[in-house]
Amino acid sequence: MNIIILTLISYGIAIIILAIYQWIAAKRDQCKYPPIGKLIDIGGYKLHMIDQGYGSPIVIIDAACGNTTLDWSIVQPEIAKFTRVITYDRAGYGWSDQSPLERTSENIVKELHAMLQIAGISSPYILVGHSLGGLNMQLFANTYHTEVAGVVLVASGDEEQFEKMPQVKLPKYIMALYYLGFPRLSQYFPSIKARYNKSVEKYSLEIQKQHFAQKSSPKFMKTVLREDACNKQSCLQLKNAPNYLGEKPLIVISAGKPFTQNESVKLFSQAQIDQSNKNWSEMQSNLIAKSSQSEEIIAENSGHMINYDQPGIVVDAVRKIIDQLCKK
Repeated sequence: MNIIILTLISYGIAIIILAIYQWIAAKRDQCKYPPIGKLIDIGGYKLHMIDQGYGSPIVIIDAACGNTTLDWSIVQPEIAKFTRVITYDRAGYGWSDQSPLERTSENIVKELHAMLQIAGISSPYILVGHSLGGLNMQLFANTYHTEVAGVVLVASGDEEQFEKMPQVKLPKYIMALYYLGFPRLSQYFPSIKARYNKSVEKYSLEIQKQHFAQKSSPKFMKTVLREDACNKQSCLQLKNAPNYLGEKPLIVISAGKPFTQNESVKLFSQAQIDQSNKNWSEMQSNLIAKSSQSEEIIAENSGHMINYDQPGIVVDAVRKIIDQLCKK
């Protein structure tokens, strides 16, 4: 009995120590890494945006689930060389506050539009959406269609995504791991550290540090879970919205590497992977059909993170749409 009690006490002490470690580390990160851009109050909570370059139409970028402004730190400066470009952290990510609203595409789009209006960033916009950000930007284009000049979809799904693609189920205890600082501690394991470092090695050293700090935060994982819980609802919102793209220029950038080369698909059987590849190809065709002025570009050397693997393709797509608009 004494051994059991001592063991429980030891576990309790370890949990307290880990929780304190995470709390101190998070507070240290807040002081060490202040916001890069501006914080815009949209009604009791603030969204963080980075505004670079000059010109019109203005490019607005929405990232994938689990991504932030930092994941566009290669692309944004290049676009800023020929027009104005805005990246932002959706509520709960990066330097943005958490939102009291459900993390559906409809609420995300309303928050983004409010941020742009309050910040005085007027249309026309060229929307760039990656993955979940692609769903959001499609809904934005349908909701505020008079303000949108063109769209670039990067490894984006469509309204059938929830039904056609296998869903990754994160373990229920994932938040406990974040509150106890396990993502930070994982960097003491050489294999995990090497894999993470490879995924951010193209960024500057300062961006790498900020990236790790943000993605080690419980706020980050809480937001991932909130968005994931609304995935089905977000797809339905897009499905029920009328398509207003019409003749507006649309470029769909698809990943050239099959899902078998993606680490996450190791969770699925080969049959699921094969079906996913087929369904994903169909979704890309559906996206192309949403505009009469559309084009598909295959990023042959990219997985899902095209903006990291082949950032120049995204930059060129934006430039191409601007050129098309200038000819009209």
